[in-house]
Amino acid sequence: MGGKRGVQKKRGAWVWACAAFCVCVTGCAGIMETMEIGGRALDGSLFAEKTRAKYLLFTAGSEDPALEARLVRRGAEEYVVITLRAFPCLRLYGTAPDPDGSFRFKRAHFLEGAAAGWNEFSVELAGTGVFLVEGGETGEAGNKGTLWCIPPIEIETLRLEEGRIRHKGSRLTGGEALGRLQNRQDRITALTDWMRGQADTPRFEKRKEFDDYWKPLVLPETVRPAKRPASFVRENAVWARGEDIRWNTGYTEALFPEELRTLRNSGALLRDWEEAGEWIYTRYQWEYIVTLLSERYALRKAK
Repeated sequence: MGGKRGVQKKRGAWVWACAAFCVCVTGCAGIMETMEIGGRALDGSLFAEKTRAKYLLFTAGSEDPALEARLVRRGAEEYVVITLRAFPCLRLYGTAPDPDGSFRFKRAHFLEGAAAGWNEFSVELAGTGVFLVEGGETGEAGNKGTLWCIPPIEIETLRLEEGRIRHKGSRLTGGEALGRLQNRQDRITALTDWMRGQADTPRFEKRKEFDDYWKPLVLPETVRPAKRPASFVRENAVWARGEDIRWNTGYTEALFPEELRTLRNSGALLRDWEEAGEWIYTRYQWEYIVTLLSERYALRKAK
């Protein structure tokens, strides 16, 4: 027994040492990977999943791949995993490619960290794509691959399939986690639907551009006065306190639809922005993600 526990202890120490190294060398994206590595090591899935081949897309002037497609095996199951550098918290899963390269999307997996913990969930996808490897049938040896997806790639349902939450010292799973995550998903969907409906909104290539544009509009009380919109008037405003901030309810009434007013005045939107900012950005950019994946890409096999 002592020997077995010793092996488990050493393996756990090795996993977390590797995770710490990832944080040091890869920054924010590495933190996302580190959290996933830690969680998957604890439930055993880290050691069950084997990458058969990895194919990368490099863009001009960048040493980091803009897109990664992996052929993965876990037990008897094989599948495709697609990740995008611009959306490091998102992974798209599809079935194993047929001999002609066609596959079906199955789910999107999302994992985002914040100062107090993280949100993790999966949602069902619908859509198809093609992944071919040079030199024969998909999965055979080759130095190049070709990937393209056939739109639309749709979120089949807004109901979350599974999820976990870590907040400070507590960890939620099962129905309690799903309930809280679903409530947040509903709030984020309402917010991003409203955002996309606004006129003359610029296109955003990066998360920072998105934050710089939308945060002063959605949460002007949290930014410097010089960044606030002209419509934010303090004189004769009615104020409500939520999340230790006084909110200008007159601004809320003038700008936001009814379903978002209580969320803003209570501080719920601020909490979502702080704890799920990447979730908001990814949901807002979903049509852009589908457009990105609808192009034909020549990928290079990783060594």
